[in-house]
Amino acid sequence: MTFRLTLFILVISAMGLVACGANTSQEASQPPTELQMVRLGVGFIPNVQFAPLYVAQSKGFYADEGLDVKIEYGFENDFVALAAQGEREFAVATGDQVILARGQDLPITYVMKWYQRYPVALMIPSSLGVTDMAGLAGKKVGLPGFFGATFVGWKALVHVANIDESTLTVADIGFTQAAAVQQGTVDAAMVYITNEPIQLRNEGIEVEVIQVSDYIDLVSNGLVVGEKLMADDPELVRRMVRTTLRGLEYTIENPDEAFAIVRDVIPEITDDEAPTQRQVLDASIELWRTNALGLSSQQAWEDSVTFMQETGLLENTVAVDELYTNQFVESP
Repeated sequence: MTFRLTLFILVISAMGLVACGANTSQEASQPPTELQMVRLGVGFIPNVQFAPLYVAQSKGFYADEGLDVKIEYGFENDFVALAAQGEREFAVATGDQVILARGQDLPITYVMKWYQRYPVALMIPSSLGVTDMAGLAGKKVGLPGFFGATFVGWKALVHVANIDESTLTVADIGFTQAAAVQQGTVDAAMVYITNEPIQLRNEGIEVEVIQVSDYIDLVSNGLVVGEKLMADDPELVRRMVRTTLRGLEYTIENPDEAFAIVRDVIPEITDDEAPTQRQVLDASIELWRTNALGLSSQQAWEDSVTFMQETGLLENTVAVDELYTNQFVESP
């Protein structure tokens, strides 16, 4: 199901004179009186993982730059295509989706790194005694589907660990990973680090988590934009990057306030659910934290492309230098 959330930010402008001596005055600085509306497409539904975006809206960071950012929820690959075609200004997408899009000649560029580590992992009940990929032989592994980040993450684990998939069973279980592992339907499942492991541990079930990022540095979620908009209005891209990074940094430094903002945006989070959702935010922050917010690594992009070519996920050749740019981060 696709949900759409629109958050209006009201900006009140005021003029003031400040006495600076007998006959001197200074005009107070003001944000723009008219905001430029831009649409930002994100995968999934309203969720605590989008806290930096909600913070940037609620704190007026976007408005400070003259932006009225409308967040739209849906499917990541759809928003990548829409942004490439100029039908959305921005989207949040993983590096693999950008690589696949470029492989299909969609002119999309990754302009701001958000997640420092790929947020996907293999979750296994500790009771099975499996702590590495080699221990999966003969086991049944569940995937939400043969698509998206969990599928790409699974292929990366198998590829880098040199596992023969014929020695185990891989099943499509939909988005039921926690229940499937808990009930023993599967021996292990591909999950998001910040979700299912927290759920099961809160229910007293210990799990091992084999993180994709421990095996390969795949490019994860970041801000993407169509090539035409980037060429026609680089200042808009620069403002969007700058303020989104501001929201990200503020969230990392002020998690209590950020979580309160999330609960205002998503009132469906009940008091009973709040402690778990706060754990999700804390775990997400650990995936975002870095001394170089926003910057992409050339090596990570090269490794991601090489892996996707070697596993057959990418059939066409792509130019790595067309996939991403750091110019809007390096020159704020």
